Amino acid sequence: MIRLRALAIALLPAMLWIPLVSAQEAAPPGREALRQRALKEFDKDGDGRLSPKGRREALRAYRERQGARSRPAEETLPKGTKALRNIEYARVDGKPLLLDIYLPKDAPRPLPVIVWIHGGGWQAGDKNRCPAVPFVSQGYAAVSINYRLTDEAPFPAQIHDCKAAIRWVRAHAKEYGFAADRIGAWGASAGGHLAALLGTSGGVKDLEGNVGDNETYSSRVQAVCDFCGPSSFREEDFESDPWAEQQEGAKAVVKLLGGPLREHREMAVLASPVAHVSRDDPPFLIVHGAKDTLVRPKHAELLAAALQKAGVEVTLKILPDAGHGVGRPEAHKLAAEFFDRHLKAPTHGGAVTRPAR
Repeated sequence: MIRLRALAIALLPAMLWIPLVSAQEAAPPGREALRQRALKEFDKDGDGRLSPKGRREALRAYRERQGARSRPAEETLPKGTKALRNIEYARVDGKPLLLDIYLPKDAPRPLPVIVWIHGGGWQAGDKNRCPAVPFVSQGYAAVSINYRLTDEAPFPAQIHDCKAAIRWVRAHAKEYGFAADRIGAWGASAGGHLAALLGTSGGVKDLEGNVGDNETYSSRVQAVCDFCGPSSFREEDFESDPWAEQQEGAKAVVKLLGGPLREHREMAVLASPVAHVSRDDPPFLIVHGAKDTLVRPKHAELLAAALQKAGVEVTLKILPDAGHGVGRPEAHKLAAEFFDRHLKAPTHGGAVTRPAR
């Protein structure tokens, strides 16, 4: 029991809930001001706390406000880039799942595709900020996706949505000029976890799902860039946690898995990218901060070791002075070089191991 509790807490104190503000989206006003605003607007009974319903409403309102503020306007896009926003790639229970597409106005088609998956502890964040947009001027299409957050549905809904988005990209390759056999996945934090899971779970039936209308198309990707994502929820991979007093990581994992780890061991394994590694996985770039106390570097090391053992091409970069969220020029340069190497060529030897259609 103690070991399981320590594991739950060890798994990502951060991806984690900071009231109303995700780590990726910190912005003025400050956190305390945001908290007070949320209480003023959504604390219906005046007890100084938000009910679960009030928290959901506050999160929704925050995302709408933040999205309106942070969505890049056409004039702020890199020169020669065209944006197509809020395209429905699937619908679940009457709710649309949306993505944005960024295309070069003048570049030879078909275009290799980078699919960006946002972070936010699986419970916050959205598609509006896409670090892959600058790559468009280098001859890529960038696709930034939303997926169901844990307030809406627990795992495996998140990976089902990501796979549906990949299938949608393939199904619409001719329409948008995508190269259906050259699709890369890139994510950070919770998005890094989902990108890695896309890479290792090709052919895992329980993770495919039936979201969307393109089930005849493959959900496999040809390259994965994982920035500071968790790779394992398996208890055997963790012995103790020096930050055991921090509770928010455990709460986020409980929300993801649909309950306590001790009651959802099978789901915890299913959600672990490291558990699905096989020799036909695509090349990986894993970038992690050595000073990351939120998703510890051990996650990167575990995944890299498993991929290497399986004979999969993997590059592990531990940045010595970086913490959580390695969105710095050095890391983006690594991503650019990685995608150029594996997506710019028409095919990558051994990467496409199933029909792309």
